[in-house]
Amino acid sequence: MPGTRWSRLLPTALLVTLALTAITVWSASDDIEAELTARAKNALADVGVSGGQVSFSGRDANLTGFPPDKAAQAMDAIQRIDGVRTVEISGDTSPPAGPVTTSGEPPSQPAPSPPPSPAPTPAKPTDKAGFQAELDRLLAATPITFEPDTTDLTADGERGALEVAKLLTDAPRELRFRITGSVATGSDRKLALNRALTVERLLERNGVKRDQAYSTQRRNSDGASGEGRRVDITAEQR
Repeated sequence: MPGTRWSRLLPTALLVTLALTAITVWSASDDIEAELTARAKNALADVGVSGGQVSFSGRDANLTGFPPDKAAQAMDAIQRIDGVRTVEISGDTSPPAGPVTTSGEPPSQPAPSPPPSPAPTPAKPTDKAGFQAELDRLLAATPITFEPDTTDLTADGERGALEVAKLLTDAPRELRFRITGSVATGSDRKLALNRALTVERLLERNGVKRDQAYSTQRRNSDGASGEGRRVDITAEQR
């Protein structure tokens, strides 16, 4: 019967239709993937990225083999292509941390800050009053002191004497400097002179002219405070 014949042919027609539809979809998918692949290659070339592969499954991109310093840049370039739905990266490649550029050039680095300008060196004094003021400042900051009952300079005392030597090296010839030794109550007065001589010799060894520094002594009665174990220096006009 005609109705029976058509009913038998219907499944066959349906299968043919489905097959044709699948072929059409598959062909269209292949065309999309081929087009996106070509556009992806051009996009990567525009930003100067190479060394990896891009494949498509439909509109979904997969990146493999890109070096770590180019991975994020490659992903960004592919994501900008019209028609791309998702972008994934596989393998052991991972995008680097930090900002990514899309120009094919490394991120610009901020210009280094210039080194701080050195503090200006204060000018050395040129007259008696100027030298005395600077001597008083140095000796107040680092007194020239000695170990008890000896002519041995303390570590701070030697440092203070060396600072004074730097100051007096370029002193004008019309000035000279009196080094006065002190001792604590009950100490030998000769010790005071020997302490002054110790400093005088140290100054000469460090560039101070021999006839510009001379030694004297005085007795100091400040008890056990330690202030007696020192020398003072006074600028004088010749």
